[in-house]
Amino acid sequence: MQNRSLLFRLIAAFAIVILVALLAVFIFMSWSTASEFERFKAHVDAQRGDDLHFALTRFYVAAGDWTGIQPYVKHISDMWDWHIIVTDAEGTVVADSTEELLGRTYQVSNNPDVMVYSFGDDQEFGVLYVEPQTVPGAERALLSLTLERIGYFLLLGLLIASAVSVALAWFLSRRILAPVDSLRTAVQRLGAGDLEQRVEVEDRSELGELAVAFNTMATELQHANYVQRQMIGDIAHELRTPLSNIRGYIEAVRDKVIEADDETVATLDGEALLLSRLVDDLQELSIVETGQMTLDVQPEDLSELLIHACDATAAAAAARNLQLQLRLPDVLPIVAIDYYRISQVLRNLLDNALTHTAAGGCVTITATTREECVEVSVSDTGEGIDPVDLPYVFDRFYRADRSRTRATGGSGLGLTISKGLVEAHGGTIGVSSTEAKGSCFYFTVPVYTDNSVESVWKD
Repeated sequence: MQNRSLLFRLIAAFAIVILVALLAVFIFMSWSTASEFERFKAHVDAQRGDDLHFALTRFYVAAGDWTGIQPYVKHISDMWDWHIIVTDAEGTVVADSTEELLGRTYQVSNNPDVMVYSFGDDQEFGVLYVEPQTVPGAERALLSLTLERIGYFLLLGLLIASAVSVALAWFLSRRILAPVDSLRTAVQRLGAGDLEQRVEVEDRSELGELAVAFNTMATELQHANYVQRQMIGDIAHELRTPLSNIRGYIEAVRDKVIEADDETVATLDGEALLLSRLVDDLQELSIVETGQMTLDVQPEDLSELLIHACDATAAAAAARNLQLQLRLPDVLPIVAIDYYRISQVLRNLLDNALTHTAAGGCVTITATTREECVEVSVSDTGEGIDPVDLPYVFDRFYRADRSRTRATGGSGLGLTISKGLVEAHGGTIGVSSTEAKGSCFYFTVPVYTDNSVESVWKD
């Protein structure tokens, strides 16, 4: 209904604009035609007046006076439907087409339509007064009829053009609204759950840009839906394994298959610890994503934090036969961070690098000053990340290698939590990777200034 309403409004807008334009053309053509006919008539009357003046001058020169001029003036008046008056040098009327003023002294009229011609150059011997068509005559009737016919054809043309314009407006409106209709249908189907809906981009106008935006949105929704389903499956899988182990040990103890000794209790405690860590990760992720995290921002020495993180990871790196390097500049500025949270980010990145680097490889921590921030990077010489997976490494529960379990690949929440923590500090986090050569995760933290606050609530 809304689309039809939009179609109606477009047609109405087109039709109104076209009709106004046609009406303006009709009025202008009618006025200009009438004006042109008036100018043409005035030109013809002036030409006839000049011819009559010339003919009467020749009559006077040939006759020597105005005797016999009345019949000639009467004939011309009847033929042209003019009121013609001729006076002699003293102003006495010698010829009048109406025969009412003969022999009288003519009082000059103030009528602007009267044309006045004097006879004689050096010595005036008379005056000619001409008033063209003082009453409706054949020529004026013909002119009026011509104007009426022209107006009729103009009006007929206006009606035909209006009908064609409305039809053309309807056609153009349908063509313009066709992409909108396709987009509306796609949106309705997308809202009904069909995430495969896409709109064909046929032009590069604003409607084309809207179609591209819709396709992008649909792709992101489809990916988000996939991630959500995958997340539910991952949570179920991560919970199922330790719960199955716990139930297995309990059943074995109950059936007297194994003894409830210290080793069994330690195993059950380890499985319970895995569950507890997963629940903690989920809870922390919820806090980060809902903006309910409080950061205790303090001026900190980042070099000290990096050295401490490197020392804490050295044993794990040595156990995997990996080389761990720390590269720091001579001086690093004081940064404004929550020490515990940034340590958590760095620990997640280091654990991720150690997990994905084969024995004999190298993990390097680097810090660099970048204008008003410090950039920390953790690079490795591991297997790298497929370019297809690279845009999604910070998504919840995303693992590039689906074959890895929690024990070998984590839950997939560490990078997501790290991203939220870094952005809560006002920094950025990213990754670059080359397959078979390694990956580099990097993040930035702000340099401490006098405007830094001791505690920040991030919404």
